[in-house]
Amino acid sequence: MRETPQARNIDFAGLARDRLEDMHDAAAEVLACQRALAKSGTSVVREVLRDQGDFVTWQSYPRGDVYDAETHSQYFYHAHAPADMVDGEHGHFHTFLRPAAFGFSPAVPPDPAKAADPAALVSHLIAISVDARGMPFRLFTTNRWVTGETWYLAADVLAMLDRFNVDLALPNWAVSRWVTGMVRLFRPQIEVLVTARDAAMDDWVAGHPGEDVYEDRRLQVTSEVGIDVTGQIRRIEAALGL
Repeated sequence: MRETPQARNIDFAGLARDRLEDMHDAAAEVLACQRALAKSGTSVVREVLRDQGDFVTWQSYPRGDVYDAETHSQYFYHAHAPADMVDGEHGHFHTFLRPAAFGFSPAVPPDPAKAADPAALVSHLIAISVDARGMPFRLFTTNRWVTGETWYLAADVLAMLDRFNVDLALPNWAVSRWVTGMVRLFRPQIEVLVTARDAAMDDWVAGHPGEDVYEDRRLQVTSEVGIDVTGQIRRIEAALGL
């Protein structure tokens, strides 16, 4: 894994106390969801794949994605080709917001077919890699072609993060709350990764003039960092003086 260094070296002591407290609350929700699923003999991976048939590369699960119409938040789970994933990765959750509802404007004009339907304009927020047990270990951002998203600048994506909230009983409430909690818990790292995503895109353009960077299959992952829920909680509590 080629990590984004800035995402590894965040000064938690410099974060606002209300942000740290929100992250601490999110940690409690993430742990509660993991505990309840484990106690029931299942996991976020098992639940999102339940009754979905064979697990097929690049297929989104559950089929049709999970979409909260009240918050315009969305996610799905899938896997890329084995060569395109890191060791131990079973798959990952892609999280999105449908920004048109909040007045955000794309940085790159969308396909005309999408432009005619605001619901088709989705912005990718962050991807969360998990192992076969459903334990998270990596966050990463991607190029546009990976998810078929509409491209918004990092500043707008950062403004979208607090709006992400999936609170649906179906297909599984614990999975939806876990995904929501992970975005809140690792908010500082996500901010760095999204900013680094735009820098990586700019660097690619400079090195490949005249090419469509957003559709270039040679550029897939644009920033990434390894994560650990327990370690994140320790850093939060140290910063809060707990």
